[in-house]
Amino acid sequence: MVTGVARDDFEVIAVPRRTIARTAVLTAVFSLVPVLAALLWLTWPTGRWPAVLWVADVAVVVGLLMYWRFRVSYAGVSSTEFFKRGWLPGSVRLPRDAVATVLVARTYRGASTETVPQLIALGHDGEVLFRMRGGYWPDEAITAVTDALGSAVTTVSRPMSGPEFYRTWPESRSWYEGRRWLSTTLVVLAFAVTTGLLALVWQAFTG
Repeated sequence: MVTGVARDDFEVIAVPRRTIARTAVLTAVFSLVPVLAALLWLTWPTGRWPAVLWVADVAVVVGLLMYWRFRVSYAGVSSTEFFKRGWLPGSVRLPRDAVATVLVARTYRGASTETVPQLIALGHDGEVLFRMRGGYWPDEAITAVTDALGSAVTTVSRPMSGPEFYRTWPESRSWYEGRRWLSTTLVVLAFAVTTGLLALVWQAFTG
């Protein structure tokens, strides 16, 4: 956490979509519980099932740390400054009067017709100061921050696709956004690491 920054310091507080945590928890439970049950069933006759529980404990601790990071995420606006802490490491803290313009656009969510808002804060020289993604922050959070900043607001009238949005404001794109090859690589890598760990556990405690 950033020293000297507390939620009580801000007049307006915005928090992420709570459905994100609920979806993540349900996905983890329905994905990992069957695997855990199968490993316990296979290792029970050998008496080496405690190792499986140890691996499960590690997974739970990692999950709790990720959930904690989500719970401490927020955006705050006071009379003098703006602060934003997302799920990933790092934060944004700047004087409120550094924001000259707030640009609000809507982008399509994936291949559906549903749209989510995107907030981009621009400085007096037109540089991108920060962005709030509608996939992470709910509509009411983005509206609250927009109103609280009190800067000039520019609203894009028509929804945009993700690629069009990134082409228009490339500086607002995070390192992991709009790069399918990166997402695919990370998924394959995570699957390979998980499979390798399970294979090692199985070999070590049933061999």
